[in-house]
Amino acid sequence: MSFETAKSILRKEFEQFANSGHTENERFAVEFFGGEPLLNFKLIREIYDWVKTLDLPFPMMFQMTTNGTLFTPEVLEWFTSVKNDFRVVVSIDGDDLMQATNRGCSTTKIPMEYIARNWPNSYFKMTVSNDTLKDYAHGIIELTRQGYRVPSSLAQGTTWSQKEAETYKQELLKIGTFYLENPQYKIEQPFDISFEKLMYTSPIPPKNCGVGTNTEIYDTDGQVYPCHLFLPIVHGSNLKHIIEGIDFHDDASLIDDHCLKCPIVKLCRTCYGYNQLDRGSVAKRDLRKCKMVLAELQVVSSFQIQYYLQNQDTLTKEMRAKLDAAIRAYELVHSGNLKFE
Repeated sequence: MSFETAKSILRKEFEQFANSGHTENERFAVEFFGGEPLLNFKLIREIYDWVKTLDLPFPMMFQMTTNGTLFTPEVLEWFTSVKNDFRVVVSIDGDDLMQATNRGCSTTKIPMEYIARNWPNSYFKMTVSNDTLKDYAHGIIELTRQGYRVPSSLAQGTTWSQKEAETYKQELLKIGTFYLENPQYKIEQPFDISFEKLMYTSPIPPKNCGVGTNTEIYDTDGQVYPCHLFLPIVHGSNLKHIIEGIDFHDDASLIDDHCLKCPIVKLCRTCYGYNQLDRGSVAKRDLRKCKMVLAELQVVSSFQIQYYLQNQDTLTKEMRAKLDAAIRAYELVHSGNLKFE
């Protein structure tokens, strides 16, 4: 993307946001995403420096998601100088072996301690694959002990076996036990699931991300798309026809009848981009993942009950509501009525 294209995009977006009726505390966020955004560090710096010359009527934040391997001394020095305006998210999939398995690089090439020290509110994002599942708990616990925040999630677009669902459950149990025995550490995804979603009165679960509504992704040529999984490089020449057939504002159109009948659908996150890519419809969820979702909900609901009861003398009204929701979820996912192949 050229600097002029980036400025044209941001001028338009700034104007729209300024006239959108946003609240005083709402921030406008610009995220640099790839591929690997640091391959075009010069453009990132140019955009930031230009935006800082503008008198914008709303607060701004910048974010970059990176694999962390291109942090040269020069790049680190610049990011340190602007760290109060930037959040840096780095993909780390565990120890050296797990990182090499998933991403083909070593964690030793990533300045993790430096990043955590300068961006204490940022985090390292772990993706759990079939190959790293057996070491999942080890990876989370070791990184957490080192002082890093590590939310995690399962890889998309893969097939999970029943045996892997059992492994996932055992690994989650290890992580949950670690959190309970070490309350000084912040609980991270997926252990912070909001079971209060079960209380939604609408039978249609709300869309679980900002695709096509709160998020816009710009390709290098300046064309806008619903998210990074709705880009020409992903879908090819048929993309315009695909997007025209989707109403991202209509939650009911984003889920099919099969999943709508599932008792835990309100707790089940999905990726609409992968749904479209792998199954030809944003409404068709990945049924290969159902057994993994059930295992996750069983462990996390039990964990949250123990966690809140462990702190019952200091529970706020909000925390008690979370405890009640976790109990309701526990009863649902342990009822024996949910069977996924």
